[in-house]
Amino acid sequence: MRRLVAYSALFVCSSVVVATEIEIGTDLQAYVLNGKEVDADSGDRLNLVDGGNQLVVRYKSILSDGSNTKFFESKPYVFQFTNTGKSLSISIERFRKYIKAEKAFEKGNVEWSIEDANGKDIPFQLDELPGNSGFLPYADLSKAVAMYNKKNGIYFEGQEIKDLNEEVVVAVSETGKVELTGDALAQLKLWYTKASREERKAFRIWVINQE
Repeated sequence: MRRLVAYSALFVCSSVVVATEIEIGTDLQAYVLNGKEVDADSGDRLNLVDGGNQLVVRYKSILSDGSNTKFFESKPYVFQFTNTGKSLSISIERFRKYIKAEKAFEKGNVEWSIEDANGKDIPFQLDELPGNSGFLPYADLSKAVAMYNKKNGIYFEGQEIKDLNEEVVVAVSETGKVELTGDALAQLKLWYTKASREERKAFRIWVINQE
């Protein structure tokens, strides 16, 4: 069964975490780390930033299909987790048969794991990455990730990942009144990440006129 670990305080103060690496497990390929494409020559170890990290990976393997073999490739998955200051590794359950892998991914019954060097499970958030519209929805993974982050109120401040949905809380009263809690800057950032390109341009012009 796919493990989706509930957690709190995903993003921690960067001063208490030491930069480290994550090892990409067998049959997994990393594509985007913290909004940037992974270098094809980076190998199976990637440098993490202090605090929260976002990693996009795919499962790819040649599996048994009757008396033959067949290549299987999953959709991309977005992981969000916190750098603990120790070496980490991401892995997936072992599949041998194509049909079993296909059914497991279709039903969402896939066991993923992120562990530190001591074998301790690291909490993470997991989502299947929606593709772009068109014939090849994952041809531009960086764009797909950017759209995912925009929709979910996630942005990068320097190298640190921020989840505005954690900083801004929307509450609806019994009378239907909508209230936002959180500082004004966080609220502005939240709406800005959700705005279209035209809306952002109009907002920037408005801000300049207010100076």
